[in-house]
Amino acid sequence: MTRIVTTHPDLPARIGPAEFSTLGTMVVVRCPHDLDPLMRAAGGLWEPGGRRWLITRGRMGPLMRELRRATDPLFRQAGIDLDGEGEAP
Repeated sequence: MTRIVTTHPDLPARIGPAEFSTLGTMVVVRCPHDLDPLMRAAGGLWEPGGRRWLITRGRMGPLMRELRRATDPLFRQAGIDLDGEGEAP
């Protein structure tokens, strides 16, 4: 049986290096291991076979705020716009 992974309309495709999609009622997050403490704090479940975190939708709001706080300054320093529009001014 193949499961289809999709992106939910109110869920961004990515915040910094973290990529989001949905799998049933869970949100799938793929990110560098540097962000593991944020995933654990959000109650994430590590799925080693898929190399991804599974997080309940209710915990995504706080997690997305923390990801923006953690990654935005680093990407701004490098001149990368987190919205994917190219170089930051």
